[in-house]
Amino acid sequence: MKDFIWDFDGTLFDTYPNMLKAILKVLQEEGISAEGENIYRLLKEKSSKAVTQHYQLDFTDFSHRFHKYENEMEKWPHPFAYVTEMLIAVQKNGGRNFIMTHRTVSSTKKLLGHYQLTDFFVEIVGEENNFARKPDPEALLYLVTKYHLPKKQTVMIGDRLLDIVAGKEAGLKTCFFDNEGLLENISADYYATDFLQLQNLISES
Repeated sequence: MKDFIWDFDGTLFDTYPNMLKAILKVLQEEGISAEGENIYRLLKEKSSKAVTQHYQLDFTDFSHRFHKYENEMEKWPHPFAYVTEMLIAVQKNGGRNFIMTHRTVSSTKKLLGHYQLTDFFVEIVGEENNFARKPDPEALLYLVTKYHLPKKQTVMIGDRLLDIVAGKEAGLKTCFFDNEGLLENISADYYATDFLQLQNLISES
């Protein structure tokens, strides 16, 4: 593979612990008592939107509130081990790194900047771009068209089924990042449990 399109939450960065705390806080404000394990599974199997659908809450209001609480947390989420080395290796191979995320571009850049990772990415596509949410491939096709990405040498990497479906719908190669072993029966072109394994993709053609 040459060019890499990354999901952010749960793929590049270990953000789920903070996201879960923030979501549970909003649910508590709504008078909803929820088990953290059940909410986490909803997040991993689907998305935060699935949480609002399950509890019949307004997604826009819910998303605004939970991201606000997430951003206020003192403990910064961190990138997974060997992320920096992976991003460097992609560039050394003449490839490019992109991010396609459901979070805002601004919050993504804030986290990347905290760890001096911003300059490794050509473009970050997020909430502000107003593309259809994954698994719709609209945002990926935008990147493919804008940067003339060769589909057979471009891989979409994510930790959820919706990332893999979006990549397939866009005609890209796909890699399921499975560092927890929580989800089963995800059909992707490649699989990896850590970033040392992911580096093996760079030599694939």
